[in-house]
Amino acid sequence: MKLFLMSLLLCFSVFAFTEAVKPAYAFDGKPAEVNLPRTVTAPIIIDKPVRLTEQREQLMREYAKKHYGSEMTEIVPQAVIVHWTESPEWKGVHDYFYKEARADSTLNVCSQFLVDRDGTIYRLTPETMLDRHAIGYNWCAIGIENVGGVKNAEDLTEAQLQANVALIRYLKEKYPTIRYMWGHYQQIAAKQSGLYKEKVPGYFNPKVDPGPKFMQALQTELKTAGLKFYKP
Repeated sequence: MKLFLMSLLLCFSVFAFTEAVKPAYAFDGKPAEVNLPRTVTAPIIIDKPVRLTEQREQLMREYAKKHYGSEMTEIVPQAVIVHWTESPEWKGVHDYFYKEARADSTLNVCSQFLVDRDGTIYRLTPETMLDRHAIGYNWCAIGIENVGGVKNAEDLTEAQLQANVALIRYLKEKYPTIRYMWGHYQQIAAKQSGLYKEKVPGYFNPKVDPGPKFMQALQTELKTAGLKFYKP
């Protein structure tokens, strides 16, 4: 009996240290990646999904066809793009992202993640869903929104910085295809990655989020994460 208990304890210990990363699920419920042993501690993520309906799925297909040349609803993540919301609290952002369509009946803007001022991480959509958050890169990038930046103030918090670091490390391990990380305002420099793709001529909006101060701090924290950056 004593030997059996020791064997059971050993098996539990091995399981605890080699806990598999749970797969992210795509819109159709199919696993988006293979389980891998976890060496990075996964941050606490609270699921607060926007409306994931057939209408949103159809709008994704239409958006992808128009801007990338082919219909798609899922992505193979190759980059993480960091944003700020230009708003003071998370609930209003969630409400804005919640609906499927914009006033012009096209796919509504949204990112996969939203980080509150206190560092709370909300997951708004499946991680490999095509979300509309960065012109030219939605087909290959996961977006992280950070509450703040009202009137373009570089006021993101230390708690948000550490939450972004933990989340990006987790995503990098979960999706080995991720090679880049940049801020939304670095969208032009990021064309060097070869990932930019846009079929609509002149479709571009200049951005300032989330500011060079936050990106410099983020790059410093992630310098050993195996990611490629652009000068803040």
